[in-house]
Amino acid sequence: MIDRVGETVDAKERLHTSNIGRMRSSLGGVARNVAENLALLGIPVRLLSRVGDDPEGERIIAVSSRAGIDMTRVTRDSQTATASYTAIFNGEGELVIGLADMSIFEAITPENAVEAIAAAAADTVLFADANLQPATLQAIAGAKSGRMLASVPVSIQKLARLAPILADLDILFLNLHEARALLGGEGSAESLAARLANGPVPRGLLTLGPRGALGWADGKVTAIPALASSPVNVNGAGDALAGATLARLATGDDFILAARRAMAAAALTVESPHTVRADLTMSALLARYELSQPTETIIP
Repeated sequence: MIDRVGETVDAKERLHTSNIGRMRSSLGGVARNVAENLALLGIPVRLLSRVGDDPEGERIIAVSSRAGIDMTRVTRDSQTATASYTAIFNGEGELVIGLADMSIFEAITPENAVEAIAAAAADTVLFADANLQPATLQAIAGAKSGRMLASVPVSIQKLARLAPILADLDILFLNLHEARALLGGEGSAESLAARLANGPVPRGLLTLGPRGALGWADGKVTAIPALASSPVNVNGAGDALAGATLARLATGDDFILAARRAMAAAALTVESPHTVRADLTMSALLARYELSQPTETIIP
């Protein structure tokens, strides 16, 4: 999708009239961002998605292809615009209104997903975000045939789409708000992680922003500290963490070690003004991991 962010010049917005301000746009979409991080880290990756037959769709295909993503399964739709998210902030940084136009993703059918998975190698890792319609997510779960399947809810609202396939997921990435919505209640991060560790998804990360994350694997919860950083833009940190964790798994790390090393990708990303850091490499990730010190240790 295309992310558009606007900000008024005045501290407070003026409703029902035109506001002087600034507007910028960038490529987005959780799965697309994860795919770009994987490609930058040297992992072959193919994206299944849909864009409009419009300049925004052409931009997404061109930029993503240059980044190393195989876009041959991204189709163009002449009837629907490329997905977008538009956020307008006032001069004090408060969100005035956000508008998500994601209707094009409803056209990605279960048949599209099953066909793409059938053409993939048996050791392919699948990653699906919850922008897909529930029937398509369920088709992916049913067609994985032993392949590893990871997912991310995208938002609390779309979290419900993952509920029917939780038992089919191998890895789940979610934040504290999503964990509370999934499990119910306002428990601590530690108690929520313990419940997740005893749930249907065998491995996952409960992300806690600057505090790092709590990872679970084989019923055990492990604190994964954030690495010291000088944040410029925190958008994209979660996508970098998910992509880098999958990339390190592909190189042979166990899940917790993969997540620890992936924290370096998150640290590098928040120090960039962009959602995906274009100069991210595996060697840069490993160097940052070796040199950085944890900012805080969480005791689960």
